Amino acid sequence: MKEIYYDAEGDILTVDFPRVKGKEELGLQLADNIVLYVNPSEEKPVHMIFLSYSRLVEYTRRTPLKLDLLASYPKRLQRTALKLIQQPPVSNFLELKTSDTEAYHAVRVKKLILEPKLLEETA
Repeated sequence: MKEIYYDAEGDILTVDFPRVKGKEELGLQLADNIVLYVNPSEEKPVHMIFLSYSRLVEYTRRTPLKLDLLASYPKRLQRTALKLIQQPPVSNFLELKTSDTEAYHAVRVKKLILEPKLLEETA
C-alpha cells in the first residue's frame, strides 16, 4: 500500500511506496520540482516528492516537462529511473513522453483524484 500526503499550503505532494528489502535510498532529481527516491540495488521506487504539484499538473498538461536533470546521473541510474517511470506504481503519477528528435525525455504529471482515506493533509 502506498501512502499519499498533500500539503495544500506548500502545494507539495509526497508519495511513499511499499518499502523494499534494503535500506539503501538514493534521490534522483528528475526535474526542478520532481525527486524520485529509489533503492538502486533493488531498482525499486521508495518515494517521490512533487514541489508545486498543482502547477506541474497544469503546466505539463500543455507542455511535457523535460527530464534534463536526469542526464547528470550515471547511465545505469538513468535507465533505472526511466524504467520505473514507465511502470506502476510510478506510472500512476508520471506519464513518459519520448521523441527521437529531442535530446531529453519528458513527462506529464498526472492529476490525482485523492480520496480522503488516502490523503492526509499536513498543517
